[in-house]
Amino acid sequence: MKKNQLGVELSANPNQAASLFDQRISSQHLAILISLLFVLLFNKSFFVAAWQTTNMDSAGAIVFAISLVPLLWLITLFFIYLFCLPVIIKPFCIFLLMGGAVSAYFMDTYGIVIDREMLRNALETDSRESMGLLSFKLVAYMFVIGVLPSWLILKVKIAWGNPWREGLSRLLTTFIALAISLLIILSLSAYYSSFFRNHKEVRFLANPLGFVNAGISLARETNKTPLTMESISMGAVLGSGILQQSKPVLVILVVGETARAASFGVDGYARNTTPLLSQQNILYFNKFSSCGTSTAVSLPCMFSTLSREEYKDAVAKSRHGLLDFIQTAGIDVLWRENNSGCKGVCDRVPTESFEQAPLPQWCNDGNCYDEVLLHDLSSKINGNNQVIVLHQNGSHGPAYDQRYPESMRFYTPVCTNNQLQQCTREEVVNAYDNTIRYTDYFLNQLIEWLIAKQKTHNVAMIYVSDHGESLGENRLYLHGMPYTVAPEFQTRVPFIFWASSDFYQDRGLSKDCLSGFRNSAFSHDNLFHSLLGLVDIQTKYYQQKLDIFASCIDHR
Repeated sequence: MKKNQLGVELSANPNQAASLFDQRISSQHLAILISLLFVLLFNKSFFVAAWQTTNMDSAGAIVFAISLVPLLWLITLFFIYLFCLPVIIKPFCIFLLMGGAVSAYFMDTYGIVIDREMLRNALETDSRESMGLLSFKLVAYMFVIGVLPSWLILKVKIAWGNPWREGLSRLLTTFIALAISLLIILSLSAYYSSFFRNHKEVRFLANPLGFVNAGISLARETNKTPLTMESISMGAVLGSGILQQSKPVLVILVVGETARAASFGVDGYARNTTPLLSQQNILYFNKFSSCGTSTAVSLPCMFSTLSREEYKDAVAKSRHGLLDFIQTAGIDVLWRENNSGCKGVCDRVPTESFEQAPLPQWCNDGNCYDEVLLHDLSSKINGNNQVIVLHQNGSHGPAYDQRYPESMRFYTPVCTNNQLQQCTREEVVNAYDNTIRYTDYFLNQLIEWLIAKQKTHNVAMIYVSDHGESLGENRLYLHGMPYTVAPEFQTRVPFIFWASSDFYQDRGLSKDCLSGFRNSAFSHDNLFHSLLGLVDIQTKYYQQKLDIFASCIDHR
């Protein structure tokens, strides 16, 4: 059977018009073509980010920038050719193409990177959030660079040669690919050493290598031998600071969603997005950092005994967390949910969700405004000490305009498209700032409700967001960047404390003292210990040095 110059075998029937699907292609040439397709169509974000790391002010810099194209192609070829085996190659290439198409879309559209935590966040996203990300552009990406080439791969016939010959060809091709790659790197070592050392985050953008590496990392973590649930909260007890209170204690912890500190009026933002909170007797801490840049990391991290540096998902989810300690000590706990779930932190405490609630004044098609968290809240209050967690939908994007009612549309025009890059920056910021105005309204309503309860309870409120958000700064949108390279917009979050005068007095807590720490650096690392200290729960896992309130409480 004759071959053309591309190594494709033509039909042996001279009377039959040759068509694409009558031809056979060698596994080697298939790997070459697929890897070339990836480099040319799937790696816009990688090349843009990589080229921005170098000043094109010399011939060497220009050569380095150009060399990234063949280098990425050779490395991708090496990777794909390893899996060029009968039965495996077609499903493997289709998996890469479909996964690569989705990755390319989100990287090109929102400027995000696909690392392990972003994959974890995606896997833990519910169907309602997923639907909010659908767009014509996503469908186009999937069809043009995903479905279409996958269909062609299904139709094409692969010519497999003698096993020994195939093996020799594979060994030779991979050797040549690695050798040339090494030659490119060594010949431009000054540029590549700086690139690999100072711009490690760019590697996450290489497609499909980045998302495959992230998937392997997540799978390795997930498939580790499961740890049994450690009941480390056993032995937690209430101290005299709560037992001697004149009234039952009621603490409301509001977990915000995607609220960045920089957009809060009380943080110094040019817009007064928090006019109601600024009239309340709150304490705002303006140097508060998140544990992660996604809910999947920050939420379990902030409720665990682990610091950000110590945090591992499997460990945090295999031991009791903050709510377990509070409940074990004898304080009633309730979690009220208006988001996509508590990521395991509320699994062992009473929980309420409003996703299917018949409350048309706040809910429509599974999307509820945060005011629903206050619905019938008074009926949940009893004569016991209580901690209630309200998990907001907050400022979850990209559909910011769906997070607040029409009455909260203070800033116009707003972006009503989940393709944020198609809106003007003003429209994106306006839509986002309206979510903060609505959070201001929601928190003010909550404080007013607590004020009404202070006759029968000593009441307090803590508000803290899980992570921040990028709104187009440096062409970045949403969140989820690797923490080491994430902009401050994604990591600096608001932290607000409010309490009744009786709470301050009975707890021996000095507001003037606490006010002196408003400019101190705190983080999610402090939440576990601060809430335990605030309600005086004694356990060996409590660390006073991480308790924001400890130095301002009279322990006599």
